[in-house]
Amino acid sequence: MLTALSVPVAALLLLVGGALGPLHWMLVPSIVLCLVGIVWLLVAVMSLSPSVVLRRVALALVFAPMITTPLCAMQASQALVLQARGVSRSAVITRIEVHHGKSTTYDCTVRYDGAATPATDAISCGEDDRVGDRVQVVRDPGGLVDPDFDTQVRAARTDVVFAVASEIALMVFSVSAVAVGAVIRTVRRRRAAVE
Repeated sequence: MLTALSVPVAALLLLVGGALGPLHWMLVPSIVLCLVGIVWLLVAVMSLSPSVVLRRVALALVFAPMITTPLCAMQASQALVLQARGVSRSAVITRIEVHHGKSTTYDCTVRYDGAATPATDAISCGEDDRVGDRVQVVRDPGGLVDPDFDTQVRAARTDVVFAVASEIALMVFSVSAVAVGAVIRTVRRRRAAVE
């Protein structure tokens, strides 16, 4: 019973861990919270699903929200911090680094306009960005989170919606799997008592 009640707590750890991720000094606790949440959720769903079929279905349904919840929470948290504390500055993209792996990622180096000394930052960018593009960059003067493009910061509301929707889906799927598992166990116990 206690394991069943812990499923929402495990799911919540993923959201909290993701939200703490962009804060530089909270990276390690963020990773620990996310890993504990994932392991806790997997163990709870696996141990409370008496049927192999239910286990497989539950894991298939829980997998995507379990991954997207912390990632969306990280994006939303960074954007919200930049909205609250950030300063917008004009900049020019001076260099783009392309990283190939399972997916292709891009890192832009930007140089701020009007700086007395040449100030630069590295920002994650997309394949449509080009060297020489003029952009608006929002950066936190205190350095609490990494800088980001103004368009990304303005999209914070969307990131929050995705993070919350993913968390709700995770809760619904995991709690439903546990509830179905409890019904199956109850039916099996009653059948065994009758026989």
